[in-house]
Amino acid sequence: MARIRTRSLDSSGANAQQKSAAVADRRRLEEDEELEESEQPVRKDRPTPSAKEIKPRGMGTTGLVYRIPVVRSIFGYVRGVSTEMQKVTWPTRDETSRLTAVVLGVTIFFAIALGAMDVFLGWWFRKAFHVNSETTFLVIGVLVALAASGTYFALRDRI
Repeated sequence: MARIRTRSLDSSGANAQQKSAAVADRRRLEEDEELEESEQPVRKDRPTPSAKEIKPRGMGTTGLVYRIPVVRSIFGYVRGVSTEMQKVTWPTRDETSRLTAVVLGVTIFFAIALGAMDVFLGWWFRKAFHVNSETTFLVIGVLVALAASGTYFALRDRI
């Protein structure tokens, strides 16, 4: 059930004050409506140009270069590349030296690690195909499997 608010007509001063506030609100709303009507976009006398009619900035029709589509696209590509290269923030000499040292260090480390793994696996498989060394191959295989699984279980929470 909705509540209904009733006004008491006992005090004529309060009633008059409410009427003047209502009139002021009504005038304010009328002024706002007039402003909204005046903010309508102004109609132009000419139609808006289509995308085909708009010429790109800096592309005049006077030069021979801009009359040939292939050359125009190549020049546009080169102009785009040059503007993007101006936006690049180049590293300082110290940053370049430090990052180069990091890349070389990681590369050398992995080259040594992969080389050692290649030597080990080559030796291990030569042992496997030798006539008397099957047990050596299996023992080393079990040790490698235990080491790999132990490393996994030790580091599984960090990975």
